[in-house]
Amino acid sequence: MFVANDQDKSVLAADAHHKITYTCPGCGQSVILRQGQMRLSHFAHHAGADCHLFSEGETKAHLAGKTRIFNWCRQNHLAVKLEAYLPRLKQRPDILVYWHHHWTAIEFQCSPISFEKLVERTQGYRTHGYKVWWILGPTYLAHKLTLEKVSKFAYFQKSLSLFVSFYDPQNDQFFIRHHITQDLFGKLKWQDYVFNPSKKAFTELFHQGGKQKPNFKQDSYREAVLLQHQLLGRYSDARLKRVQFICYTHHLNLAGCPWIVHDQNFKLPTGKKIPLEVKIEFLLKLQLWQKQFVSYSLLATWYREVTEGNPFQLANVTRPQLNIELNFQQFVQNLLSDHVLKTVQKQYQIMVLPRWYTDITQKLRHFPD
Repeated sequence: MFVANDQDKSVLAADAHHKITYTCPGCGQSVILRQGQMRLSHFAHHAGADCHLFSEGETKAHLAGKTRIFNWCRQNHLAVKLEAYLPRLKQRPDILVYWHHHWTAIEFQCSPISFEKLVERTQGYRTHGYKVWWILGPTYLAHKLTLEKVSKFAYFQKSLSLFVSFYDPQNDQFFIRHHITQDLFGKLKWQDYVFNPSKKAFTELFHQGGKQKPNFKQDSYREAVLLQHQLLGRYSDARLKRVQFICYTHHLNLAGCPWIVHDQNFKLPTGKKIPLEVKIEFLLKLQLWQKQFVSYSLLATWYREVTEGNPFQLANVTRPQLNIELNFQQFVQNLLSDHVLKTVQKQYQIMVLPRWYTDITQKLRHFPD
């Protein structure tokens, strides 16, 4: 650990002296000051000491990362504390910084953590008025982005949409993977924003992030052909087979699904139930509706029904249904743009149902301009 107590004062290891006796802020036991040219100055417990708040098992990457972030905050004249022990929470964030009128706990996460533990710590901070920012270290950066990581560590900000933060202390670089979404088949997609920490870079990130527009090129024709190839493949995805079975029960060919299915990606990931299945099930509900008009609330009910049994929680997004709300609103807008629906007062009029095709050949002949 980098901080210990000298009576009532907190002292950084870099500023400490060997002649003074220091104690652990968590357990109150005496600690040893270790300083040298070949290692970072730090405090350590005596052998056999039992302290659950301040462990000595931190990796070099974790120690280097939180030290660099702390030093950057100090150099930029921000009120900041390293390893500040919060007795009411019985928690110790890596860094506590006063940023934009709020105390923010920064957790530089390099080791695995369960979803339940992360939620518990996050809610503890929020309950006591702290914001929290989870930043992932190089061990996470070295591996692919997964739905599990997005579920645990992603935040939502209007201009960045869904994003996850990484920091590489060796190169002093932040990696922000933003506008995270899924393609039709469930593969995660995102944009990368890489920068060295500076006040300007952080300001642009969080206040002018609208500049970071995604440039995903939607090739509907190619996607339709790829769907056909995957359906004919020897090792077809089990999720595709499930959607294919749903279509067969309605005497429809999945490869001949309407072109609106290939419109732009949803704003946020749908989770384990891939966007293709969500769109198909929603269109089938519209297809089976026997009336000309439909209310917004009924459309919203249909969308919630097709996403049931597919829990995709976002630990750091305070509105638990945000992904469902935004994706639904976007798909309804697509239906309006394609003139499937038309607004009439407070209802939607069904103008023409999306066309299903008998096979991929017929579908490609009717590729929209």
